[in-house]
Amino acid sequence: MPKKKVKHHTCANCGFQFSSDSEHTNYCPNCGQENHNPRFPLVHYGYELLEGLLHFDTKFFYSLKILLLSPGKITYDYINNIRGRYTPPFRMFIFLSVFGLIVMSFFEANLQKKGLFGKSGVHEGSNITIGEMFDKAEDSVKDNILVMPFSWVMKNPDVTNADLRLLKKMPKDSTGAWLTDHGYSNNIISRLFAENKKKRISRQMTAPEAVTMVTGIFKWLFLVMIPVNALICFIVFFRKRLFFYDTMLFSIHFGCFFLIFFSLLLSGFLIFENISNVAQSIFGLLLFLLLFVYLFASMKKVFAFNWFNTLIRMFVTCLLSFSVYQLIHYFISNHSGR
Repeated sequence: MPKKKVKHHTCANCGFQFSSDSEHTNYCPNCGQENHNPRFPLVHYGYELLEGLLHFDTKFFYSLKILLLSPGKITYDYINNIRGRYTPPFRMFIFLSVFGLIVMSFFEANLQKKGLFGKSGVHEGSNITIGEMFDKAEDSVKDNILVMPFSWVMKNPDVTNADLRLLKKMPKDSTGAWLTDHGYSNNIISRLFAENKKKRISRQMTAPEAVTMVTGIFKWLFLVMIPVNALICFIVFFRKRLFFYDTMLFSIHFGCFFLIFFSLLLSGFLIFENISNVAQSIFGLLLFLLLFVYLFASMKKVFAFNWFNTLIRMFVTCLLSFSVYQLIHYFISNHSGR
């Protein structure tokens, strides 16, 4: 209970008298009602909300230490009703989300300065739309239609900006023919992402507007994927006495770790922006290796399968989560912007 809540000497619900030496005065021991008068000015409620969500204490730093150094332990303890020593999961998620959003805002500002579609000869500060910028880009710049993990199992040959300009001008019912002509399989997934690519290179938005839209989509997607990942984990790691609540806890805690990981990744790209692409690739690869090691160790701790089963189920979980993420991203981005 926040410190500013006012206690009373008598329970208004049942008349129980609190003595001065009562060990517990937050709740009435007779009827269970909270010992707190809710009738206060709106400012008081704002204070309580901020205190409840943003109050730092030693629990937060201890929880952060365990989150980083002992993968899965917080979730494991919560499932086993060991909670008093930790910051509540949702509160920790809010703390780390604020930190992640600050880092992302710096990265977003830096991203807005960069060109798109290769060299276009257009000044970065020009008030030009994405569609116009694409039309002025070099013909020889290469791109692809499909994204991971679909590109791992389906044909995804390189196409040039010149090829994509043909796609941009084609009616929707000719998309399949374009895919076949350029070496793609003509199936529903390829057509979905070809239409998405077509919309992206035709947008009537400036580059800063597009970057803001893309990062905004990512922020919402991150929240949406918390319960989605929990459901996938519940299905893939299903066993007796495992509840969706348990996998939701796991998803929130891993989301907290991912916020730290993602902030480090973006910060590293900002810091090492002017060094070689090889060094940036090594930095990113090491961080992603750390992410998968952490995910494996935390799943092993929480779900208690053997090493081999954990590894297989982790692979299936990642594949399903990534596939669902890309499909949700497609539908959101396809109905966003202009």
